[in-house]
Amino acid sequence: MSKVFRKSFEVRWDDVDLNGHLRNTRYLEYASTARLSQLAAAGWDVRALQKEGFTVVMLGEEITYRREVFFGERVSVSCEVVGLSDDGSRWRIRHAISRENGEVAAIVSSLGAWIDMRARKITAPPSGIRAALEAHRSDGFEVIGARS
Repeated sequence: MSKVFRKSFEVRWDDVDLNGHLRNTRYLEYASTARLSQLAAAGWDVRALQKEGFTVVMLGEEITYRREVFFGERVSVSCEVVGLSDDGSRWRIRHAISRENGEVAAIVSSLGAWIDMRARKITAPPSGIRAALEAHRSDGFEVIGARS
C-alpha cells in the first residue's frame, strides 16, 4: 500500500452555507488544494509546473456526502491515486474528507488530465510528475483508458 497524502483545513465562517454546513463547493476546493499540496510536497509546486509548461484540466468531479461538517471543525483531506492512463496523461484521484473523529464526511472523486500549455493539448506529463502520482497509488489502483 502506498503512503496516503493528507492535508488539514479549519472550516471558516466563509466556508459554510446558511445552515452552518460546509458549502458543497468547498469540498471541491479542499480536494483541489490537497492535490496541489501533494504535488508541491514532491517538488512540483505551481512555479515548477509553469516552468515545464504544464497545467491540469478537470474532466469531471463527483461528491458523495456522508456526514455534515460545521463551522469551526477541522477536516483532513486524503489523496489517493486510483487510476492513471498508460502514459500518465489522465488520472483519477479519490479524496476522503474526514472529520476530527475520523468519520468520513464526503468522498470526492476527481478525473483530470495534464495539458501541455505550448501544444494546448492533453499529453503525458514529465516523468517527475508521474512519479509523484505513482507514489500515492491506492490498493485498488487501475489503469484507465485514454478517454476515461
